[in-house]
Amino acid sequence: MTNASRSSYAPQVFRPSELPSKDRGAGAKTTPLVTAARGATSYLNGITQFEPGAAIGHHTHNVAESVIVIRGNAVVDINGVETALSTFDTTFVPANIPHHFANASDAEPMAIFWTYGSLDSTRTMVSTGEHGRIDSEHAGAGDEVRVVREIAQLEIKPGHEDAFEAAVAEAIPLFQQATGARTFALERSEEFPQRYRLIVGWETVENHLIDFRGSEQFQAWRALVGEHFASPPAVEHVRNVLTGF
Repeated sequence: MTNASRSSYAPQVFRPSELPSKDRGAGAKTTPLVTAARGATSYLNGITQFEPGAAIGHHTHNVAESVIVIRGNAVVDINGVETALSTFDTTFVPANIPHHFANASDAEPMAIFWTYGSLDSTRTMVSTGEHGRIDSEHAGAGDEVRVVREIAQLEIKPGHEDAFEAAVAEAIPLFQQATGARTFALERSEEFPQRYRLIVGWETVENHLIDFRGSEQFQAWRALVGEHFASPPAVEHVRNVLTGF
């Protein structure tokens, strides 16, 4: 069985010419590629094209950003320091550091490929303080996906730790088949080694509480791990409020 047939979201090919773009003004145009609405789980990326002499405003992001010049020559200003860039030169800018890109040529176009390190990436313009989510500024009506995370605290019987971890690993395909499941991770407490946290990203709370819990996959999951629980799991759902860096 291939990964594509196990997953609740399918592999895709994105062609920039077929996708909507946002006019950034001053001769710059952005086309988002991999977004939360299109299946992203941990990052966003896209392309910004610059007409000759064009530049975008000085700004910061709440997460790290990496940019590759994919056409032409650019100038990047990172915290007041300007650096000339050629095609395929790559930048890495940590969170909350002011920066912007400009086309170094007055005659030829330039383009960059950008990647942000979180679905919850934001942009804040230095000059105006204008602030917003990257995904929101490109989303159409009904397109925005705000992943909700299920956090299940699990207390495991003494001596069952290895068997429990193996059972969770075996259960990964069950969650990947589930409607709306985006991410799946297991964490173990350093201070209390019989305590674990299962963190599952869902598109909606209903995907977890209704779709998954009413499915055969949920029954198979409980059959795999139920014997290892020392007490019933404590489950809650959370959404991102703030990402500082």
